[in-house]
Amino acid sequence: MKNTYIRGLVRIAMKRSSVLFITFVLALLSAPSLHAQQVIFTSTPSSVSGDDVNVSARERQRIERFLSAVFPTKAMRRLEHTSERPISRRASYSVIEQQGTKFVLAGYTARWDQIVNVLAIYRMEDGMPNQVWRSKPWEGSYYGLHFQTAKVGNKTVVLFQEGGNDNDFGLASVFTFQNDPKGAIIRDLTPSLPWLRAYTHFPMRPLYGQSIGLRMQGDDVLLSASDQEYTMFANVMRQSRTWKYNAKRGGRFERLQEAKAPAVRMTTIGMRNVTGR
Repeated sequence: MKNTYIRGLVRIAMKRSSVLFITFVLALLSAPSLHAQQVIFTSTPSSVSGDDVNVSARERQRIERFLSAVFPTKAMRRLEHTSERPISRRASYSVIEQQGTKFVLAGYTARWDQIVNVLAIYRMEDGMPNQVWRSKPWEGSYYGLHFQTAKVGNKTVVLFQEGGNDNDFGLASVFTFQNDPKGAIIRDLTPSLPWLRAYTHFPMRPLYGQSIGLRMQGDDVLLSASDQEYTMFANVMRQSRTWKYNAKRGGRFERLQEAKAPAVRMTTIGMRNVTGR
């Protein structure tokens, strides 16, 4: 009788232990803080002046592990007034070198009903990134973040763009930064197309347009942006502007005067392929 009673207690204890273990496992799976969400990384060469920085596989692994750990999800949640996890998290980054020091340019994207972005700059110290500047989060108008850079003397001109894929419309900012022991000093150099205005909480002055990009012309850094194509008298017209970076005049982009002429002359058949927004 006594042995039967003891065996019954053991069975009850085992059942309770199983229930507690299953409950503990379910709690682990449902807890967002204990079940990290994967970050999808995109890293592409950004230099238009042909001086991309070589990054080893080990260094890239460290950078991506760091960016995943410091992904600014909390700040993004506060902007969206939500406690839910985002549908997806992405990070685009580029490694550049300025005055002998490596920096990581990073653009974070988290998606709920709206896309939320954050821009950040990290300085490589002892093989690991250290944050020197980070923007406030803003709701994105276009999907996709990427960088273009150009070396001018001991400075790097950075173009940060939202959208603009396949020569579509997008938003961009152009800036330089100065390394400082306490962080980074940002200088906004962004011009604008006067007939296009963007009302958005972009981290810097927004340049709104199509086909925005940096390019080298000899030793000169050129920035260009355009509006949509339209037809007039069997000609395809496109309003556009080009700016040249002038390091001698304080480091700014100055407009280049261009001839006012049709971009392309097309036949009547070719005009049928032209579409507007």
